[in-house]
Amino acid sequence: MKVLLLLRPENDEVRNHFYQNAITRFGGEVVTVRDEDSKDVFLEKLKDVDGILLPGGDVVGPWDFFLIDYAVKHQLRLLGICQGMQSMVLWKTGRDLVGIGDVEHNLEHDGYHHFVAIKKDSRLYQILGEDYVRVNSFHNFTVLDGGNFDVVAQSDDGLIEAVENPDHYFQIGVQWHPERMLELDQDLYSEKLFRVFLAK
Repeated sequence: MKVLLLLRPENDEVRNHFYQNAITRFGGEVVTVRDEDSKDVFLEKLKDVDGILLPGGDVVGPWDFFLIDYAVKHQLRLLGICQGMQSMVLWKTGRDLVGIGDVEHNLEHDGYHHFVAIKKDSRLYQILGEDYVRVNSFHNFTVLDGGNFDVVAQSDDGLIEAVENPDHYFQIGVQWHPERMLELDQDLYSEKLFRVFLAK
C-alpha cells in the first residue's frame, strides 16, 4: 500500500522519521509531498496512492484541507495525527483551534501520559479492541467538536482525542502520537492502528 505523507516544514528529520518508519514497518510505501510543491505535483502523486497520512505540526498547513477533501471525495484511507486530526475537524467548518492553556497535555516525552475513553460503537474501538487506553500527549491546542467527523474518544478531562468518518473503512484522526510509541516497541494499540491503516 502506498501512503502520501505530507512533510511539514516545521518537522525535522527526526520527527519525519517516526512517520516514515511507521508506514514502512508494516509494509507500506512512502510517497512524500511538501508545502512548496505545486498542485500539479500533489495531484500526480495522489493518483498512485491508497492513503494519506497527515502528521503533527505547529499549524494547519496550506495543503491540509485539500488533502482531506481529496481523501473523502476519492474514498482514500486517511490517518490524521495530532495537528492532522485537528485539521480534519476544522475542515469545512471555518472554525479555529482553541488553546488549552496550562494543562498537562503538552509534555513532549516518549511515554504514556494519560488515558482516553473510546466509544464502543466506533471503528476505532473495533480496531483497538479496548474502550480505555493509555496514550502519549504533546499538544497546545484542541478542538471543540468533531466538525464533519464523529468524536469517538476523549480524555478524562474532556478534550477530544479521536475522530472518524463512520462511513469509511479508515478515515481516523487521533490527537496522540502513535508513530512515536512504535519506536519504543511498547504499544500494542499503536501497532494495531497502523496495521489496519496499512492493510492490503
